[in-house]
Amino acid sequence: MSKIFNYIRSSASCQTILVWTSIYLVGFIQNLWISVEWSLKVGTLNFVCMLIVYYTTHKILIPKLLIRGRKIWYFICSVILVVLFANVCSRFELYFFDCLGIDLDLEFKHIFSISRYATLFILTYTISSIIFFYRRTTEDARLKAELLSEKKMLEARVLKSQINSHFIFNALNNIYSMIYFKDQYTSGYVLKLAHMMRYVMEDCETELTPLSKEIDYIENFIDFQKLRFENDKNITFTYKVEDNSYISVPPMLLQPLVENCFKHTPLEVDKNSYIHILLEVAEKGIHFVSENSQPLIKNKAESTKVGIGIENVKKRLELYYENDYLLEITDNPDSFKVELSINL
Repeated sequence: MSKIFNYIRSSASCQTILVWTSIYLVGFIQNLWISVEWSLKVGTLNFVCMLIVYYTTHKILIPKLLIRGRKIWYFICSVILVVLFANVCSRFELYFFDCLGIDLDLEFKHIFSISRYATLFILTYTISSIIFFYRRTTEDARLKAELLSEKKMLEARVLKSQINSHFIFNALNNIYSMIYFKDQYTSGYVLKLAHMMRYVMEDCETELTPLSKEIDYIENFIDFQKLRFENDKNITFTYKVEDNSYISVPPMLLQPLVENCFKHTPLEVDKNSYIHILLEVAEKGIHFVSENSQPLIKNKAESTKVGIGIENVKKRLELYYENDYLLEITDNPDSFKVELSINL
């Protein structure tokens, strides 16, 4: 029995058959007080006309006329459909009353009968329209959700494919140098790189990832960038987290902003250059600020890359947070600042 109920719940066609069967039985039982023959003939005709009105509206009038903008033809055909079948059922009912020898005021009976059937078919027409638009809305929402999910997954794959190979090669070269000079911190940096690669290859496959993993990736990235220089540079990454264990964000959301700081700050040639990054996480939101110095002479090609990177971040923010974020960019001659606030 449970298998039957499960099948009914999972089968739309089976549910449709059961609904129409129930409607027919209700109409049949309702007319039994006159006679069984009456119920069979009149009830069956009414049921068939209801089916025709319902499916003509559902399969032809709405998708072929209304959806395609032919509203006048849709209105005319709808009126004709209801009036035609109301008239057919009314006349058949009067004919059958006459066959049974029931004496009635035909004019009064015809007006009453056609009004009753017109109401029935208008109700059928209305229900058909409601079901059509409900299913259409539900299907559109489902397709939109699928496309959104596919888009997010595609973005994650694109992010993974856009790993800066130059950074990976530099990281490996730095580790090689540390091994060559028997640096005691070598194993730690190998582990950092492994964690970073695992994050990119595995966690970026999911739609959302814990914020703690994003922070770990940023910390490791900055540590590897610092290895490029013999002396300490003015590079700071400060984060204040109340409780980030339950907060999830799209993977690699903040990383492009951090990476841009290192790409476009003249750390190698200007001893006064700096990179300051601040991340504050509270129960109600995330606040991120990155600020870096800029070279006196800017490379136009590199500036364009910065714009592309930030535009990609904007698109992802719009995709995931819509109106629940604020991104402010300040491009001064000697500094570049990005401030991002996300409401959770």
